[in-house]
Amino acid sequence: MRTDVKRIVLFSDRLFSSIRSKFIAIFFILGVIPLVAVGYYSYKTASNALLLQTTEQLGNLADKTAQQIDTFFQVIEKDINLLSNFPFIQLSFLQFEFGQRLDTSRRLLEEYETKNQYCKRIHLIDLQGRTLLTVPGDTKEPVEISHGSGWFNAVMEKDLFLSDIILDQALSDPCLILAKKVYDFEDKTKPVGILTFEIKWAAFTQFVSSLKIGSQGYSFLIDGNGYLIYHPDHSLNPIDIFFQNGDTRFSGLIKKMAAGERGFGEYLYQKRKKYMVYTPCRMKNWSVGITLQSSEFMSDIIKFRQSVVTFSALIIGLIIFVSLLFVKSLTHPISQLITGARAIGEGNLNQVIRLESSDELQGLAREFNNMAARLKTSMQEIVDLKTFNDDIFRSVSSGIVTVNRKGELTSINKSAETVLSFHNTGKKDDSREKFSPSMEKILSLLILTLEKKEKIEHHVIDYLNHQAEPVFIEINTSLLNDNSGNIIGAIADIRDITLKKRMEELMLRVDKLASMGELSAGIAHEIRNPLAGMKTSIQVLAKKLTRPSQLLLLEGILSEIDRLNTIVTDLLKFSGPSLSFPGPVDIKAVLKKTLDLLMEKIQKQNITIVQKYDDPVPDAFMDREQIQQVFLNLLLNAVNAMPKGGCLIISIKIAKNTDRIMEQITQPFDRPFSMPDHFLSVSFKDTGSGIKEEHLSRIFNPFFTTHPNGTGLGLSIAHKLLEKNNACIYIDSKEGRGTLATLILPVTGEMKNSPAGKVTFGQA
Repeated sequence: MRTDVKRIVLFSDRLFSSIRSKFIAIFFILGVIPLVAVGYYSYKTASNALLLQTTEQLGNLADKTAQQIDTFFQVIEKDINLLSNFPFIQLSFLQFEFGQRLDTSRRLLEEYETKNQYCKRIHLIDLQGRTLLTVPGDTKEPVEISHGSGWFNAVMEKDLFLSDIILDQALSDPCLILAKKVYDFEDKTKPVGILTFEIKWAAFTQFVSSLKIGSQGYSFLIDGNGYLIYHPDHSLNPIDIFFQNGDTRFSGLIKKMAAGERGFGEYLYQKRKKYMVYTPCRMKNWSVGITLQSSEFMSDIIKFRQSVVTFSALIIGLIIFVSLLFVKSLTHPISQLITGARAIGEGNLNQVIRLESSDELQGLAREFNNMAARLKTSMQEIVDLKTFNDDIFRSVSSGIVTVNRKGELTSINKSAETVLSFHNTGKKDDSREKFSPSMEKILSLLILTLEKKEKIEHHVIDYLNHQAEPVFIEINTSLLNDNSGNIIGAIADIRDITLKKRMEELMLRVDKLASMGELSAGIAHEIRNPLAGMKTSIQVLAKKLTRPSQLLLLEGILSEIDRLNTIVTDLLKFSGPSLSFPGPVDIKAVLKKTLDLLMEKIQKQNITIVQKYDDPVPDAFMDREQIQQVFLNLLLNAVNAMPKGGCLIISIKIAKNTDRIMEQITQPFDRPFSMPDHFLSVSFKDTGSGIKEEHLSRIFNPFFTTHPNGTGLGLSIAHKLLEKNNACIYIDSKEGRGTLATLILPVTGEMKNSPAGKVTFGQA
């Protein structure tokens, strides 16, 4: 499969390797394909429109035929209702009962039968089924047609009844029976007999048989059971033969006709493709069908298709001829341009390209000549610019290392060599085996940048220099692009942050000592009370003992208790509360510094930090060191709650819900505010295990903790420090859903315009 694809790609490259082939392809795509598409669309649209129009016309013709049949039966129903109400007809049954002649009734019926040719015979039948009179017919022996007939019982029940096609020995030809009860002349509720019309078969099939559709089209009529009433081919009267000559679609259409549906369909009949339109009659459960040969039905569409194909072929030939002329007029001057450009590319800047054409290509040749002249005068400027860039590269204070797309070292400046203790020999055969571990790490980061096509920011690595001293460097990498935006390699910016790291370690140590002081205070207070009780008890016990050995033992215990009390006193002196020195504090900067201190642990536990800050954010009026201690305690709690990784969202925004804030702040403010109605809300939301509901009321108690290695002083210390700075903290948490800790801090009036938005770092 891959070999076939390669062959196709190779063939297409060879086919479109020249401008000539490309222009011909463009003409073909923009000219021939749209023309073919438009022609095909026009053909389909016209054929669909013609098909719709013809179908609609045939449907109207079928509807009209069905309406004619319905009208026919409506007329004869009116006639039989009229005749049945004639007094002479009503009195005929009484006259017959008394043996009187029915000459008047006969003349009346003969006159009606003469004027209306659709009646083959008219019968007067009494309620016992005896035929009293038949017109036309033998006056002595009327034709008996009611014995054993279902229509007779039906008219006795329904008053007026129109039968289906009847084939009876008493009836010479297939016909319909229309029968109506006749009532007494004086009592209109008393039936005396039945008036019966024997309707000719041809009378109601003439509407279908008279239809002529094209040279081979015809119409037919079927009843609700699917039996043929009329078909021009009289050999198809048996319905089974009718079905056998068509496919399954034809059978489905016949079933829809029998069900009284109206529609259009395509089918095969005697291996010929046909179209059929069908519609139901309303008076009878019949359906009229009109069928037409596909070849005759689509003749106009086929002619139109031939015209479209002929026209398209002519236009395509014209397009090819014009495209060849155009390509020939274009490729010759382009060949001259290629020859001249090749000479300029080989260094012949005195080359002059001359074209005889007067179009844009001549302007292109002129620009080529001007370009050669400018190149000739600009070579020295390019050399000077390269020298200037090399001087900047050598003199910049930050270390710079670049690699190509393969990850091979291409350049390193003096600052990077100094920081990394790297000695560049300038030879291309230097292998990575000779690089130091620090250089190897930088090259790995650059290769990672090339692979992921993403820059790396603030990555810190450490190593020992040649004097065995620890060195910390911060690395920022990014992709190296040319003027066209193409990736040509990667670049690393290297900065020595050893001094910064040492300062951070010192600050961390100071913060730890401050926390230890708070811890010592709590422990000292907890130890002093039992020590006092123990000392008092032992002193009482010493008064009751008299043996020297026992007194010596108690004196030793008292001595140790005094020594422990001295240690506790020293701890209390060490952990004495320091004064608070509030001032304007950039909360963003403090948070960044605190996060940097914990970044190693955050990355190790695969925790993602997301920062959402308002812009601008005012300065908080706090003691910087104390608020950093609070942030550190809260961040440690959040990190410890997510040992298997998670997400910590840190938000800073202006708080305006002063009612809830004032409920939390109990101490009065002792310094002026430029924004007295606003506070700073700093929240820490983690996805850890959360806090049980029964523990929420105890979380600020000293020494209360659920962590196996915790001291239980973190939140209590944070609460105390916030209290000293006129701030507050409240915590919302549910077990299994994480914890949200929110700080409400007082602010000054200064706004810090710094980049806002969403910042993500750490490991996802």
